[in-house]
Amino acid sequence: MTNPLLVGADVHRKTNTICLMAGHSGTVGDEFTVNNNRPGAEALVREVASAVVAGDHDAIHIAAEATGWYWWHFFQTLAQDPTLNQWPVELYAFNPRLTANFKKAYVDLDHTDPIDAFVVADRLRFGRDLPVPFQYDKTYLPLRCLTRYRYHVVHDLSREKSYCLAMLYLKASEYTRPGTQPFANVFGAASRAVLQDFASLEDIAAVPFDELVEFIDVKGKRRFSDPTDNAQRLQRVAGDSYVLPQAMRQPVNHILGWCLQHIAFLERLIQRIDTAIAQLLAAIPHTLETIPGIGPVLAAGIIAEIGGVARFDYNQAKVAKYAGFKWRRTQSADFAADETRLTRTGNRYLRYLYIRTGTLPT
Repeated sequence: MTNPLLVGADVHRKTNTICLMAGHSGTVGDEFTVNNNRPGAEALVREVASAVVAGDHDAIHIAAEATGWYWWHFFQTLAQDPTLNQWPVELYAFNPRLTANFKKAYVDLDHTDPIDAFVVADRLRFGRDLPVPFQYDKTYLPLRCLTRYRYHVVHDLSREKSYCLAMLYLKASEYTRPGTQPFANVFGAASRAVLQDFASLEDIAAVPFDELVEFIDVKGKRRFSDPTDNAQRLQRVAGDSYVLPQAMRQPVNHILGWCLQHIAFLERLIQRIDTAIAQLLAAIPHTLETIPGIGPVLAAGIIAEIGGVARFDYNQAKVAKYAGFKWRRTQSADFAADETRLTRTGNRYLRYLYIRTGTLPT
């Protein structure tokens, strides 16, 4: 295959702008736009097939930036099209950074859809360091959808807890002071009950001590080794915290209650996601869970992001680079820098998972 037709697509929600290019003779005709739907993809197939025949091309290479999910249905449709598959077809989903850096090589280009489609096609023509061609993987892609959604929800939970702690400081400024806080887990059952059932610190201070001990013991499901100590700490918090003005109490309590409800919902959602992940993971043979510190969720995430190891030629260094664990050398003449910077490219989800496990690839 020495004469492929190169197709660059600038993908959007409504439309795809297309640039056709031959390897040695530049662009083929003018850029054109099709709808980003099935009729639009069918129109593109007709244009591409006509250009292949007219230019006597022997293959079709198609590239687009992986912008959200807008490119995915487009690629999936083209990959399965029987008309295109009369010729060898390869599809490449470019990281937007790849084309953005390539575009810097031009002295001055406008930012328009036709020009962006041209840059994608020209980067495809340039070759070198292209991503692995697109293939629908029914084994790993469904799992990747779930593990990335879990990543999204976990970060939502972290943000919500941070916001809740900020509001908690307004209600009881000493509640989270290290060493004197009444509960080791601020978001545990007993702590949530205290924050939701008592409108103010004065209400806590007004409760007889024995009743407060019993309240904490019951809400903690009798799991505290010494609920008396928790009650004493809670009373100390009530006495040492700043007093919240009366006008602020109701809105702060409302917000805290809503935050705690949201946190509880997100925690339940994560449990349901974990169940769905475990069901998909059960069908994939692996040994990752034999490594200490790696459970089903982390194993599923790593497997989903790496996919089949054959795509990396079974090379650990390539997997490490894919995760972004690569330090660029800095050398000039006789100088070689002792300090090198970590590359800022790579799969951020896989990098996050490796950091969570504490077992970085080598």
